[in-house]
Amino acid sequence: MINYLKFKKYSKQVLFVLLVSILTTFSGLGQNGNWVGTWSCAPYAAGSTNTPPPPYLTNNTLRQVVRVSIGGDTLRLKFSNKTSPQALTLQAVNIAVSQGGSTIDSTTLTSLKFNGNTAITIAPFDTQVSDAVAFALKPGMHIAITTFYGNLDESSNITSHVASRTDSYILTGDQTSLGIFNNPTITAHWFHINAIDVLTQEPSACIGILGDSITDGYGLSGGLQNRWPDIFSQQLLNDSRTKNIGVLNLGIGGSTLIGSGIGRYKDDLLAQAGIKYIILFYGTNDIYSNASADEIIKAYHKIITDARAQNIKIYGATITPFKGSGHYSKAHEIVRKDVNEWIRTPGNFDAYIDFDKILRDPADPEKILKNYTEDWLHPNIEGYVLLGKSVNLNLFSMKEN
Repeated sequence: MINYLKFKKYSKQVLFVLLVSILTTFSGLGQNGNWVGTWSCAPYAAGSTNTPPPPYLTNNTLRQVVRVSIGGDTLRLKFSNKTSPQALTLQAVNIAVSQGGSTIDSTTLTSLKFNGNTAITIAPFDTQVSDAVAFALKPGMHIAITTFYGNLDESSNITSHVASRTDSYILTGDQTSLGIFNNPTITAHWFHINAIDVLTQEPSACIGILGDSITDGYGLSGGLQNRWPDIFSQQLLNDSRTKNIGVLNLGIGGSTLIGSGIGRYKDDLLAQAGIKYIILFYGTNDIYSNASADEIIKAYHKIITDARAQNIKIYGATITPFKGSGHYSKAHEIVRKDVNEWIRTPGNFDAYIDFDKILRDPADPEKILKNYTEDWLHPNIEGYVLLGKSVNLNLFSMKEN
């Protein structure tokens, strides 16, 4: 019989996690409900200039911080080794509520397991998902994922998301239980973490956003989680109609739709748990690479067709202006206008989101309004906020779709 007095010293968070764990074990909660994505990033090889700094990761500990979208009481994490020809060993992984920087709420520290084991070796070019674990995940919460590594590939092939816009923290040895890292090595990259799913007992879904550096948050830093998809996510959470809709940011800076996008959309988008909506905001770099409007539209068609085959609604976002940047030429502007006209044409996408109209200067529609631009190609912070707040939430109402 449980001695109640022994539990008084624990926090409400710990008691909640314990109770959910008991329910999961004895009532079959882990076998019911639907898995839905609450956070993800697009994995790719780090390249030679973005590998882990000394003391490196082998036999050391890395703490990484992410912001989730929707909450839940049971979750699982996906780790990726998809770009490396060498096996990846995780000796121990835990999660906890982040309190900023490398500091965590130690009372929320929760160990992850893989097929019942605390350690796992992930094969070359493979991914692995943790066992379901009870955790009181609140909407919009910042979570610290702390990993004690074994052997791994730390070359340019290491699987990462270079543009995390968020500091990660390295300490030597196994430091997974520390509440705060003292004098860690800091690197502004994510490594190996790929997705977080929550188990939901009510109608829920997620939105996958496929895009380039504007979606990836170019120009932002400091771990503020203020990319336009983060702002959009908070708008959804604030609305009773859409509070159960997660947002997955699958942008990669510098990438093209015809290259990276077509090569990765099935894994990065269509394979996500609980995905019901896609926003496709891609094409700026294709235009810069001299792709034609027909080539870009052909790529849109392919993704649209596959999304609709899975009963996923897909919305196109118009390509924003770039006059004043190195991407601009008269020929490139013609392509941008032709593509945007196709995006706006009824029936091509299920609906469109007019980011071009939101950002452009009424006095010169080929340029971003000066108040909202970083470099005439990317928005500044105010521009990202404007984009995130401009999306019509009616497109994502569970009752209307």
